[in-house]
Amino acid sequence: MIGRVLSVHSAVCEVDLGDMLVSCVLRGRLKISDAQIYAGDIVTVSYSDDVYVIEEVHERSNLLVRPPVANVNQGILVTAVTKPPMSYLYIDRVLVQMEYEGVRGVICVNKQDIEQPEKIQEIIDVYSQAGYECVVTSALTGYGLDELGRLLRGKVSVFAGQSGVGKSKLIASLVGADLLIGNLSQAGRGRHTTKWVKLFPIGGHGYVADTPGFSRIDLIPVEPHELGLLFPEIRKYAGLCHFPKCLHKTEDRCGVKHALSQGEIPARRYESYLKLLEEATERRRYS
Repeated sequence: MIGRVLSVHSAVCEVDLGDMLVSCVLRGRLKISDAQIYAGDIVTVSYSDDVYVIEEVHERSNLLVRPPVANVNQGILVTAVTKPPMSYLYIDRVLVQMEYEGVRGVICVNKQDIEQPEKIQEIIDVYSQAGYECVVTSALTGYGLDELGRLLRGKVSVFAGQSGVGKSKLIASLVGADLLIGNLSQAGRGRHTTKWVKLFPIGGHGYVADTPGFSRIDLIPVEPHELGLLFPEIRKYAGLCHFPKCLHKTEDRCGVKHALSQGEIPARRYESYLKLLEEATERRRYS
């Protein structure tokens, strides 16, 4: 039997076999080899003597380190506009991490019921131009949840975002409040935070996870001249630069800066790029 690991607790894993959820233990040889198993792993399971046993962990397509989730297809980056105040730099920092990990980024602007439509549209315009799919939701009224659910079908999706933007409420609307509240209770943390990484099955063979590790994130270890490759709209024009290791900052004959001057690259995204470039340069200088 083939299944997906939903959560890991010491030596016991909760596994979705498609038609049922079961608790599994590790085969002895996996324990001896000190094999690591994570939520999201695809595993081979056997059953004998009333015990489900994980026999094999399949090769992963990716593995997020913080939080530890395997085989992730996309990251839903949830933001509000004013409550809490939206930060382009935070969003772009997380998107860079997702690009680095090979995870598709989706922008979800939540709290549609209390935010000004023109402010929401400003965010949508920036990230749509950058090449990201965007969705507007309200966990309170249910606005946009059908569209968000469509994006989650058939995929393993992690939810990320600053505290207070409504990630857990969105997930509760998708998987059922009782399930999520039970998970938070076992996590034993505060009112607006989630500690325990668990995948929740949703309709259409999808899975979602609240991922607290993305709330604080450092710049990934990338060379300064490679940072632009993690911005899709910059990557699009980087091949037009005269210099092969162009930083798209002060160089002449820079295809990226030309595209920026023509309005092909969002100015707010370029501002984030420059700030992250400075961080990458400083890291390289002192490493």
